[in-house]
Amino acid sequence: MIGFPALVYKADGKFQRPGGGYCWICVTTEEELTKKLSEGWFASLDEAVERIDSPVKAPLESVEVDDAPPTREELEIKATELKIKFDGRFSDRKLCQLISEALSK
Repeated sequence: MIGFPALVYKADGKFQRPGGGYCWICVTTEEELTKKLSEGWFASLDEAVERIDSPVKAPLESVEVDDAPPTREELEIKATELKIKFDGRFSDRKLCQLISEALSK
């Protein structure tokens, strides 16, 4: 079972990694997660990158779900990249929500 909030990933986005870009969004419910996974998002960056880099695409049913919620450090890095002002009083859920809102603009 995945803990929420959780991040889901897709290749070819504005964030950079060796070999190309990726994007991510934060989901806060099982319904949001299910919807995003059915729309081609992945539970881990490795899975998203593997799908793009691999000449043979595995079926969606074989995708293993990464059940680890984003760490505070990951949330703070993304918030800083997006120039979101925050401090230690912000909960992980609130920080994830702010990140999601900034990415949807």
